[in-house]
Amino acid sequence: MKIISLVFLFAFSAYAQLLSGGNFDVIRVNNVGISQGKVDSVANTLKQLAQAQGQSVSADGMIQLRWIAVNQLVGQELVKAEITKQGLKADAKKVDSLIAVFKKQFPNEAAFKQELKKTGSTDADFRKYIETQLLADQLLEKKIQGSKEPTAKEKKDYWEKHKNEAIVSDTIGGIKIVLNIAKGENAQAIQDKKDLLKGYAAQARMAKVSLMALMEQFAMMAARISEDPNAKKDGGIMKKFLPKTQGNEFANAAKNLKVGQISEPFVQDGNKVVMFMLTEKNDGKFESYEHEIDYILRLEAERSRQIATKNYLDQLAKSYKVQYLNKDYTPPEAIGQ
Repeated sequence: MKIISLVFLFAFSAYAQLLSGGNFDVIRVNNVGISQGKVDSVANTLKQLAQAQGQSVSADGMIQLRWIAVNQLVGQELVKAEITKQGLKADAKKVDSLIAVFKKQFPNEAAFKQELKKTGSTDADFRKYIETQLLADQLLEKKIQGSKEPTAKEKKDYWEKHKNEAIVSDTIGGIKIVLNIAKGENAQAIQDKKDLLKGYAAQARMAKVSLMALMEQFAMMAARISEDPNAKKDGGIMKKFLPKTQGNEFANAAKNLKVGQISEPFVQDGNKVVMFMLTEKNDGKFESYEHEIDYILRLEAERSRQIATKNYLDQLAKSYKVQYLNKDYTPPEAIGQ
């Protein structure tokens, strides 16, 4: 929920800034101007969101974010024009429900209002934003099929089509968390380290997320608590390797794991307590590749949805004139061009 709240705050903050965005127009949609300031504001918000997630943004990356911002703003205006034309009205109960859910992210009403104040907005502005988002989602859902969960059959079919491409070997991959054992540390202290790692493993297992998300969480955990000197940089990730190269204790702990499972904490080389999540097993069995296939199919579905969205917005652009007035604010694949 914290991530959802962060994304929503950034989105609304950008929207609030747009209410008073200045500068000359670089785009016009259905006689509504979009200024350079509006585009730059959204692009900078996207940059902040990327940085909040630990990503760096280069100069070329900022240009790509500008194209995304332009397409978002043009798309929003086209959808708003169509909502007005169709006379769509937001369900008041759904709006109230979404506002209530968002407010729960704050300790009290005063904290929520303080956040609104930071963006220079009012309760009415926020409600209007929620209404617009709801109506936009409803309109797009009618026209564009959303990304669906890959079915078991779709994953199996993909595997049958591509299984000959898999390179079968004894290598594995995974994520390792290490707690060092100090010289002279007694058995109870070592057990305490094992129990600590068991607690972290239990937290990870309780998370109701996809396997890919679980792997990401485990890597973040490794970067935070592992005492391996490289963990803060690589998140404890171990790319393709032979288990025996890590010693008998490691090989024994990992040999019966399935992809996505976490080992019991074990002592390795007498000087560290280790816990390992298996993320890759190159044994040629469908079960070991299922999470990768799931990820690939989700990406393909999302690409299809994005293409369908672009096509629909291009259709709207035939009804609502879109003018690009500045080449620096005209994406290579601009909507309506």
